[in-house]
Amino acid sequence: MTQWWTLGIKAVNGGLFVVLFALLAEALEPKRFAGVFSAAPSVALANLIVVIVSKGHGEGIANTRGMVIGAFALSCLLGAVAVRRYRALSGSLALIVVWLVVALPGYMVVLR
Repeated sequence: MTQWWTLGIKAVNGGLFVVLFALLAEALEPKRFAGVFSAAPSVALANLIVVIVSKGHGEGIANTRGMVIGAFALSCLLGAVAVRRYRALSGSLALIVVWLVVALPGYMVVLR
């Protein structure tokens, strides 16, 4: 597949999924919950489609496994507590450490 087709697919997918997830976020109540559907899911789906189209299903499966492992790290659930308790910078740094402690072993086990 040429680079121009890949670039076109990225542009269309990125815009399409961002708009769809933004509409979903607008429809949800409470608005604090709507942030779950902001950028990450739409960008992940758009990138996954581009990878499958340009590199094949095998590479798409590997990328999906990586996304799932990252999601299982779930450090974002601890984010609100850490930032409230330790302020933004310290809470964010602690959260990065927690995420790495959970995600890196997952990557090593699944992607060996």
